[in-house]
Amino acid sequence: MGLLDFLFGRNTQQSDLKTNTKSDDDRVKEQNAQKSDNTIEPFVFKSNCHQRYENGLPKMGLQECFRTVCVEKNIDGCKGYKLEPGIGYIVKVFNDDLGKPNMSDKPMKVVRKTENSVELRGFPIEAVSPFGWQEVDYSVYGFIVYYEHGKVSKCVLHMYDRNTFIEYRYVDKTPLMTANINSSISECEQFAQQAQNAANIGNTSRAHQYGMKVYDSIIREPIQLRKVSDIQSVALALGKLMEGDYFSDNDSIKKAVGLSYYFLSKAIAGGNDNPYLYAYRFSVTWEYNKVFYHLFAHSENKQLINSLYNPIEQSMLMAYDHHLQGMQMADMLVEPRIANLDPALGNIFNEIYTRYSSTPSEQIIKLGKEYHAQIFEYLDKKIKALDFDF
Repeated sequence: MGLLDFLFGRNTQQSDLKTNTKSDDDRVKEQNAQKSDNTIEPFVFKSNCHQRYENGLPKMGLQECFRTVCVEKNIDGCKGYKLEPGIGYIVKVFNDDLGKPNMSDKPMKVVRKTENSVELRGFPIEAVSPFGWQEVDYSVYGFIVYYEHGKVSKCVLHMYDRNTFIEYRYVDKTPLMTANINSSISECEQFAQQAQNAANIGNTSRAHQYGMKVYDSIIREPIQLRKVSDIQSVALALGKLMEGDYFSDNDSIKKAVGLSYYFLSKAIAGGNDNPYLYAYRFSVTWEYNKVFYHLFAHSENKQLINSLYNPIEQSMLMAYDHHLQGMQMADMLVEPRIANLDPALGNIFNEIYTRYSSTPSEQIIKLGKEYHAQIFEYLDKKIKALDFDF
């Protein structure tokens, strides 16, 4: 295992699909050998909505219905499986609307643990079937638990063989505060501070809702940006907002991406060392790379027309993609705590870094900062002119 694998927790124990059967003794030995010191505290999470994703895209819209998601210790094995007591955990999803399980119980083991998440993964095991005991490879199932200040904020069930996952969330529906119009603090800052307060107590839903109010406030009254002083709170609120899929039209996506990136970069340039600033900036450049292709082009007084048959444009897109990768690698190299906050970003970094492993880190950081500066300077001019047509 290399240094990067050690730092960013790459899982090198991938299970191969087995077609042969094993004796019970062999299976027990294998399961015992795979025991990990990593643990997860059993919990019950009440979800009131969930979103399904296929190939990275949301499908069927947000489903507002009740599910009970829980992780239990394996104390007595698991019904329907040949599983020794004490091996791993049992992941369950219960359909509260129908009063029955939403899926069969899944035995899993902890494969990675960071300060804000725990990842579990299924493994090869024998399961009962109409034809007797059959070996199935449950490594195609994964389950990631995300925490905010020690509280479960959401759970994500992955079906890797189908490139599909389901996010189980909880949306707080209690009324939000209104802004104090007599305050010396701008409206968007007031909402941003409420977003931070919510995030600090683990209420991700409320943090997202206040983040949306920050965005709506800026769009409705852009002139207030000229007196914003709490840059970090606005940056973190918008960065947190961009974790979700709250925008569907291209115009809103471009504005939200531009504003969140601008404030995150401004907070970082101001000397703030909060690792979430870097994590959110890394994430927004990764999730919304097509927006950044256009930002790069506009910063160079060029236009992209998204033509598959234009060799000049394809060359531009390739160049901008390299620029983005440089920005992402630079952020991770400067602030490696990103990988502990979001292990998925650590994995992305590993994949990118292998392509440039012969390039000195100092050179990557230098170029990455130059590309960040190019985008920031373009956005800075636009935002100071209160022009959000990015």
